[in-house]
Amino acid sequence: MAVSNLVRNLRDAELVLKDGTAVTPLSLTVLLDEGDLSWTEKVNTIEIKDRGSLSGGHLRKGDEESVTLSFSAKWTQLIGKAANAGDPLQLYEFLTFASGAGITSTSADGEQETLTLEFTVLDPAGVASEIVTFDKVYRESLSMSEGDDYNMITFSGRAFVTSPTVARV
Repeated sequence: MAVSNLVRNLRDAELVLKDGTAVTPLSLTVLLDEGDLSWTEKVNTIEIKDRGSLSGGHLRKGDEESVTLSFSAKWTQLIGKAANAGDPLQLYEFLTFASGAGITSTSADGEQETLTLEFTVLDPAGVASEIVTFDKVYRESLSMSEGDDYNMITFSGRAFVTSPTVARV
C-alpha cells in the first residue's frame, strides 16, 4: 500500500478521552479544541567520560521518563452530568473526575486517577489514517482562562508510558 504524501493538519484529527469503565468506557470527544495537542517523548542518556574526555567513554541508557502532553479547548460549561444526571458530560468534569459524573479511573484503586486519550488523525487521501493512544494519562495542571471571544481550558499532564501507541486505523 502506498503511503500518502499529503500533510495532515488540525482539520484531520479528533481527540477522544476514555475512562476505565470495564465493559463500555465512557468517552468524550473534545469539541471546540484548538488543535494544539502536543506531546514529548524523552530519552535520558548517561554520558560516562574517561577523565572528562568523550574519547574512551561510553553511553548508557538513563532512567525512563513518562510522556508529557497538553491540549486546550474552548470552554462551554464546566459541569453538566455532575449537576444533573440528564446533562451531557463536560470536559472539565471528565478531567477532574467530578463527583457525580460517573468517571472511572483507568488505574487500579488507590493509584492516581488516569484516563486514556486517543488521538485519531485521518489521512485526507484515505490511505494511511493513524490512531495515537496515550494510556494512564494523569493531570498535572488544568488552567481556565477567560478571553474576549471565548474562555479556554488548558490541560497539561503525563502518560505513564515511555511513548504512545501508534497504529494504522
